[in-house]
Amino acid sequence: MMPVIIEGEIPKDPRQRIRAIEEAMRAICQSAGEDAADGVMALLTAAVHITMLNSDLSKDELPEHMAHALACAIVTATAWFRPSRSTREGENG
Repeated sequence: MMPVIIEGEIPKDPRQRIRAIEEAMRAICQSAGEDAADGVMALLTAAVHITMLNSDLSKDELPEHMAHALACAIVTATAWFRPSRSTREGENG
């Protein structure tokens, strides 16, 4: 398994932690010669695996639980990272 070395302070802001995870996944994909789609699948698969290891959900309950989690993640990412319409149109950028 690849060792993970974290240098510096872990961000307290969850948005910054998400950005750090994104950057780590980009670096892994670049090193492996893969594109971002591979990284997305790796992150989704890791999320399911972590859930399986840390919950008592049956294999029948897992898809609905993960679908709900993904929906919540989409709402959060949209709220946290999607630029406002005025920024996209160049009004505030």
